[in-house]
Amino acid sequence: MGNRLSKIPLVSLGLTELESEIYAFLVENSPATGYRIAAGINKPTANTYQALRSMRAKGIVILEDSTPQAYRAVPAELLLERMEKRFLKMKSLAAAELAKLKPATEDEKVYHLQTVEQVYERFREMLKTSEKIVLLNLFPDALAELKNDVEATAARGVHVLIKAYQSAEVRGCVVVVEPEGRRILRKWPGIAANGIADGREHIIAFLSTDGSVVHDALWSKNTMASSNYHTALFSEIILGVLLEGLGRGSIQLPEEYMKMRRLKAQEIPGYALLLKRFRGEPQRGKRP
Repeated sequence: MGNRLSKIPLVSLGLTELESEIYAFLVENSPATGYRIAAGINKPTANTYQALRSMRAKGIVILEDSTPQAYRAVPAELLLERMEKRFLKMKSLAAAELAKLKPATEDEKVYHLQTVEQVYERFREMLKTSEKIVLLNLFPDALAELKNDVEATAARGVHVLIKAYQSAEVRGCVVVVEPEGRRILRKWPGIAANGIADGREHIIAFLSTDGSVVHDALWSKNTMASSNYHTALFSEIILGVLLEGLGRGSIQLPEEYMKMRRLKAQEIPGYALLLKRFRGEPQRGKRP
């Protein structure tokens, strides 16, 4: 039973499904003849011997000098180490070749992200390339996934404001907890992960409750949409600060609010891009 459970990660590391089953069988049953292996995994003998020849060539199994001939699995530690070295070598070669290509120019279209990996990869790249200010609207699981990257962004001097749905400490960031956080988390069957960087790029994503499936996710560098979303989320965060202060019965405006007002007065890169673009275009109805 154990060998059938083990084949899944081995397939993802580059072995065929049959090779994975054979290797897993041999880990528990070495040495074994090809006939015994075929019987043990319930596969045709001819196919099993063909896979064993391939595995010998790859160094995954070794053949004993005995009669009848028997096979032994290479220790898992050695196999994984070899796979890692090969991967790093191929990664280096691929990076060198890809560096020779000229990237396509960026556009302002909207793209659908299909996998959870794509969503978080885009978030990390967006955080990494941000320059001035990042606004995030994250459910707890999404915040936990991105916390290290968010803190690294703040450590570079980028202002990071987070709308959270339960209490959280994120170094260098302003975290505002949504007053209705508990109710919202109970209502929405999934994980929300939204963010804007510099009013130039944004991600809006909703994942399944277990975080394994993308219900819907959009990513875009459309400056108009990103700048407007920046304004909307900024206003939401400020409102959360004010509501939190009122909840405490505070008459004075919270210091966090004053900091945000000063921050809002600064020019956001996305706004600057829009102003430059529109000022450079002829007005409708007028001659250029």
